[in-house]
Amino acid sequence: MISNPLRDKLMTTPFLIMAHRGFWGGNIIENTIESAILAYRAGADIVEVDICRTADHQYYLFHDGNEPKVLCREENFKELTSEDINNSPVYNSIGSPSGHRLNTLAQFLDWLPKGKMINIDRSWEYWSDPAFFELIRRSGKQEQLIFKSPAVTEYLTHFSENGKGLAYIPIIFNTGEADLVLSYSELNTVGFELIIDHFNSDLLSEEWLKRIRQKDLVTVVNSENLGNEFNLLGGFHDDVALIENKSWDKIVDLGIGIIQTDWPNFLNEYRKNMKW
Repeated sequence: MISNPLRDKLMTTPFLIMAHRGFWGGNIIENTIESAILAYRAGADIVEVDICRTADHQYYLFHDGNEPKVLCREENFKELTSEDINNSPVYNSIGSPSGHRLNTLAQFLDWLPKGKMINIDRSWEYWSDPAFFELIRRSGKQEQLIFKSPAVTEYLTHFSENGKGLAYIPIIFNTGEADLVLSYSELNTVGFELIIDHFNSDLLSEEWLKRIRQKDLVTVVNSENLGNEFNLLGGFHDDVALIENKSWDKIVDLGIGIIQTDWPNFLNEYRKNMKW
C-alpha cells in the first residue's frame, strides 16, 4: 500500500490548490495537456481531469455531456470510436476550431512530469475493467495519481479489488458515507471530498473534522462554480471569493486541506499572502 501522497505537501503549505479540469479558456481546452501546463504554472498543486472511454475501449481525457460544446457533436462520447475522436476538431471558448485534439489517457500520463499530481475523476465506471488499471500501472505514474468516485458500494468493491495500493478519495455527502468507505480496509483512502449543502452540515462539525485529521486523512472542497443548478459548498464558491469577499477565508478557517477551483492563479495569490 502506498503512503498518503498529500500529507507531506501539507506540511509546507496551508492548503493545496486543485485546478478543475486544468486552467482553461480562450483557445486552451479543458482536460488537456495544455490546460494542465497552465494550471501548474498558475500555482496548482494538483490538476483534476475527467476520463471517458470510447466504443472501442480507448481512454481519453473528456467529461461526457460536453460533446456539443467541445466537439460540436450530438453523439455521446461513449458511442464514438477512437477514430471518430481523433478526427474530430476540438472547439474553443468562442466556438471556433482550436487546432487541438483530445488527449488519450496514455498520452497524458506519458507527458505528466515527475512529481506533479493528478486527481482522476469519472473513471469509476471502468474500475471493473482490468485493462484500465493495467494502463495506469504501465505508465509508471501511479504514485502521482489520486482516484475519486461517489461512495457507492459497487465502485468501492471494484476499486478495492482492482486498484490495490492506489490512492483514493471518495465523494461524500454525509458522515455515514465516510464510515462506509472506512469499512473497506483494502482501500488506500487518503481523504474525503465533501459536498456541502449548508455550513451546518455534519461534515463540517469540529468533532468530525478533528477525527478525520487524526486519521491523517485530507479534506477536499469544491470552490468552482458550475452554475445556478449546483451547490457544492453551502452557497460559497469562486465567484463569491473573487468578486464579493476577495478571499477564501471562510473555507481556510475550517482547516480544509485541498480547495478545488477554476481560478488557481487567484487562489495561489491569496495563499501567498496568507499568514500561517
